[in-house]
Parts: sequence; C-alpha cells; structure tokens
Amino acid sequence: MLRSGAWLVGSNLGSQVLRLASNLVLTRLLLPQDFGLMAAVNTLYFALVMFSDLGVWQSVVKSPHGDAPRFLGTAWSMQMARAGLLALGVLGMVLGLLLGQGAGVFAPDTVYADSRLPWMMSVFALCALLQGGESMRLATAQRQLHGRVMAQLELSSQLAALFVTLGLAWWTQTVWALLAGTLTGSVVRTLLSHLVVPGAPVRPCWDRSHVRELLGFGKWILLSSVVGFLAAHGEKLILGATLGLTTFGVFAVAGNLLAAAMGVYSTINGRVIFPSLSQALRDGDETGLVRVYTRVQQIADGFLGLLTGMLLMAGQWVVWLLYDARYHEAGWMLQWLSLGLLAMRHQVVEQLMFARGMPAWVTTNNILRAVLLATAVPAGYTLAGERGAIAGVVLSQFASWPLSLYFKYRQGLLHWGTERWWLPALLVGMAGGSIVHLLLSAWRG
Repeated sequence: MLRSGAWLVGSNLGSQVLRLASNLVLTRLLLPQDFGLMAAVNTLYFALVMFSDLGVWQSVVKSPHGDAPRFLGTAWSMQMARAGLLALGVLGMVLGLLLGQGAGVFAPDTVYADSRLPWMMSVFALCALLQGGESMRLATAQRQLHGRVMAQLELSSQLAALFVTLGLAWWTQTVWALLAGTLTGSVVRTLLSHLVVPGAPVRPCWDRSHVRELLGFGKWILLSSVVGFLAAHGEKLILGATLGLTTFGVFAVAGNLLAAAMGVYSTINGRVIFPSLSQALRDGDETGLVRVYTRVQQIADGFLGLLTGMLLMAGQWVVWLLYDARYHEAGWMLQWLSLGLLAMRHQVVEQLMFARGMPAWVTTNNILRAVLLATAVPAGYTLAGERGAIAGVVLSQFASWPLSLYFKYRQGLLHWGTERWWLPALLVGMAGGSIVHLLLSAWRG
C-alpha cells in the first residue's frame, strides 16, 4: 500500500508541477478570458460526466468479483455504453447553448454568451468516446494497488497534453490550444491503457447478474456524483452566469492553483485510501481497518491543516510573484478559497462510507454542501459582490461536517486520535504563512 501510494503521490506531484509551470507560460501567451472559457467548458463537460457516473471503477475495486473476466467485460460494456450517451449529451448541450445565445438568454459579457463556447464544447464529445474506450486494466490496476503503472500512464498523458498545448499556444495564441491539449491527453491515456498496463485481455460482454450488481452499487454512486458535482463545482455554474468573462477567468486561475493541492490529496484519497480500506474489509480485518483509517486521517489532517494555514496567510504572494498584473486579483481569491481545503478532511471518512457499502451517507453529505452552495453564493453576491460570493463558496464546503462527525461516532471512530491534528496543523501553517508574508513584504519594500 505504501509503495503504491508513494508512486501515485509522486506522479500527482509531478503532474501538478507540470500543470502549474505550463499555466505560468500560458498566462503570458493567452488572455484571462481564454482561461474563463476553458474553465466553463471543463465544468459543463464534468457536469455531464458526473451526471452519468455509474461507479464502474469503484465497483471493480470493491466487488469480490472484481477480478472475474465476465464481470470486467460487463463493466467495460457499461462503460462504453455510457460514453456513447455522454457524447450525445455533449452535443445536446451544444445545441442548447446555441439556442440560448440566439434567444439572448445569457447576460452579455458572461462566459455563456461567448460564441466560441458551443464549438469548444463539441470537441469534448470525442473526449467522452475516448474515455469510454479506456481498458478495464486500469480499474484492476487500481484494485491491486499497482501504483507504479498508473503513475507512469498519468505522467505520460500529461506530458503529451502539455507539449501540444504549449506548442499550439505559442504558435496560435488562441484558446483552441488548451482544447487541443486536452484532446491529446485523452488519446494518449486511452492508447496506453491498452498497450502498457499489464493484465489479461478483457472482452466486452453482458452478464445480467453482474449488471445488477454494478447498477445496485452504481445507483448510489450516480446520485452521489450528481450532488457531489453540484457541491464541489456548482459555484462555477453560478459565477459563470454572473461574473464578467475576464473576472471569471481570473477566478479560474485561482481555482487552478488550489486544484494543484487538491489534486494530490484527491489522488491519495481515491486511489490509495479507498482501495486500502476496501482490502481491509474484504479480509474481514476490523482492527486493521480502524488502524488504517486512523493513520490516514492523521496524515490528511496534517497535510490539509498546514497547507490551509500557509495559503490563508501568504497565498496572495503565490499569485503576485508568479503572474502579471492582469491576474493579481486571483491572490485574495486563493487566500479565501484555501479555507475550503480544511473542509476536505472528512473525505477520508467518506471513502470509508463507500468501502462499507454505505454510499447514501456520502450522497447526503453532498446534498448538504450543494444546498448551502446554491443559497450562499447568490446571497453572498447580492450582499457583497465577488467577495461575498466566494465567502459563500467557502462556507458551503463545511456543511457536511456535522453528519460526518455523527457517522464517525456511530462507527466508534470519533476519538482524540482522529481529531487532534487538524487544528494544531492549521495554527502552525498560519504561523509559517505569516512569517513568509512578513519576509516578502520587507523584501518588496
């Protein structure tokens, strides 16, 4: 488990470094509006992905039949069928955007009113089909904790996307370079999943008993994914229809910086913690399960607390030192949004909910976040403009804490050992961030 986790974390760190470095170059070649457009495309496509999520990979990782050829073949058939429907959904969204723009539904100067958006969305229909064709060997590699292979695949696809994006951005200086890079990454990832990931060949098939198992677990994954998307990304849908295109692009830059940290944590959470907890449950090792949960919660709290404190006190310097004046407003946005990192500490227990086959708890958590987001962001914008809206985004991320604490209490996991690290880590991070802020302020004069 530790070796697999090290490979995945290392891969994600490398991926995030590459992504940040490329973004720094791209901000000098492209306009803030371009980042706003790409953020809107990614958000709309991700919405469709989450609204059609059947939890196929999670089912393969969790199921006792996860290594059976017919189970894998059935899972792959469902994955490809979903991809076809997803591509149709993308084209339907394109039609809706065109009709809405023609009817003047969207406010002028917002991202949804930009004539390039529908055509950029249409390219993602190809991405959907490519993702559907990914080999199920990826899911079995995650189940068996083959972190090295998965890390190599992720970095290879990222590098391919990076080279294409930077090359086209330098040549054309248009937003289409970002789209071409995304498509390239999808092509490379799908090809490598068939060519380099070890495992027996999987052939598509259809077994009704396995379909029932996949749908039985997947229906909760689907519901959780829908409300999970609204909870985690609903602010982009709201702000995209509210903020000007340039301001939305600056917000997207702040979000990209935060996503670098969130990406590392999410990789550990989804590809190491969930498989590890699932393995302990399959082995019937309750003591081992508690030990694994306690340890990973402590590590997560230390990481999230330190990072939140540092960014809260000195996050603006990340933007001021790396980006030109067009993006400096992203500094205070990054500081405020960083508080949402601390709310992510309970994603560890949500992985335990999934591993125990209790996804309804995760769904309820996401509903709580989504409801507060849908009310707090518009209310905050009405009361205090951009700053009020972002305060609403941050507040909504903590809506699930009471239910998560109650779940841990019911499971006998709510004790000093699992709750004592996040606050000291936050305070240490704030102290360190304050020192950095003072030193850089003195240096700048």
